[in-house]
Amino acid sequence: MTEQVFRLIPATQSYPWGKKGSNSLVAQLADGAGIPDFKIDESKPYAELWMGTHPNAPTRVLSTGHLLSEHLVAHPELVGESVIKRFGLENGQLPFLFKVLSFDKALPVQIHPDKQTAEHIHLENPRAYVDSNHKPEMVLALSEFTALCGFLPTFQVSEFLSVVPEFASLFPSDIVQNLKSVARSPDESERKTALKELLSSYANVDNEKASVQLKLLVERYRAGQESDEEKTVKSLVLQLHDMYQDDSGVFCAFILNYFNLKPGHAFSVATGEPHAYITGDIIECMATSDNTIAVAFSPPEQRDVQNFLSNVQYNPTPGKTFIQPTMFTRGSTHTNGSLLYNPPIYELAVMQVIAAKGGTESHHKLRGPSIAVVIEGEGTVVWAEGAKRLGVKKGQVVFIAAGTEVKFSAFETSFKLYRAFVEVG
Repeated sequence: MTEQVFRLIPATQSYPWGKKGSNSLVAQLADGAGIPDFKIDESKPYAELWMGTHPNAPTRVLSTGHLLSEHLVAHPELVGESVIKRFGLENGQLPFLFKVLSFDKALPVQIHPDKQTAEHIHLENPRAYVDSNHKPEMVLALSEFTALCGFLPTFQVSEFLSVVPEFASLFPSDIVQNLKSVARSPDESERKTALKELLSSYANVDNEKASVQLKLLVERYRAGQESDEEKTVKSLVLQLHDMYQDDSGVFCAFILNYFNLKPGHAFSVATGEPHAYITGDIIECMATSDNTIAVAFSPPEQRDVQNFLSNVQYNPTPGKTFIQPTMFTRGSTHTNGSLLYNPPIYELAVMQVIAAKGGTESHHKLRGPSIAVVIEGEGTVVWAEGAKRLGVKKGQVVFIAAGTEVKFSAFETSFKLYRAFVEVG
């Protein structure tokens, strides 16, 4: 019989947008995770910490060095028969992929495919799209976090077309006039069609033309010559320009919603929903996939304009509904206890767990497997009715089998971790 709770070795991913060296939360966590021969390189960007079974950066079992997926093939009871059947899992896969991201430069403007699209693009281009799964996801802010996500209402895009000549000049006049004419139409299909025409033109804009207009826009903003309507977006445009000076993606500031989130804020990203995270440290949990369809803030060879336009969902909205956490344990707050973030995604949910100094958080049995990562402090995980315990500290990652009651106890300081899991009825 295998152990119900055990340490894991996560994997790191380095992308240009990640925070560098020890400034990166990902690097800090990796430094304590037990990754063999890991040493922080202060010149290297540490962007993502992966905890799961996806082959692009698979997690291993600390005690054996074996892949977690191999271990789960040998011990399927750790996942549970009901979860395996519900998601059609094979080869020791988990239905969710758990990550920590740390970045100070915008990620690519992208969408994630639905299941049907994922299967199609994987068959068509398996080198770029390495799996056939969809990728709905949830993000949870660990620090101040800024992001672009979802389309602005068409009346706001229309206003920008009227007051930002550099933006309007990117499009044929008939497309601009059409969007303006239907911007406040009660017919939703008219608004979506006009937005679709605008986005298609924008995604295919001549790079040289966009670069010239971007330079003019930035010069005007730096000279303090913005209109009142532009004041809310000026700092975002300049920030994105500093990150990507010749990228037409900067003009997304006039098309997509901008959010400034505080620690503890969370939202879900549906398949087909355009988004780009800009700065911050976050928990990210998604259906097990690494499929992203990018259109900006990435090298040209990594962009897929055709599939982006074919699969983007045109749902303009004035804002984003945050996921409201609920108490998983009695008396939970944002500073103590266990809060449950449960997005409208079948494959996953995430808990924030904070045990106060000398305190304990008890979790009843879950009907599925989970992975937990310690973000702050140190403590113990206790199971088997107190007969077994495992000391853990910042950066360390543990697997908890389906049907396992656990307790998290803090030592001399508070103890904070995040636990991703899946349950089925």
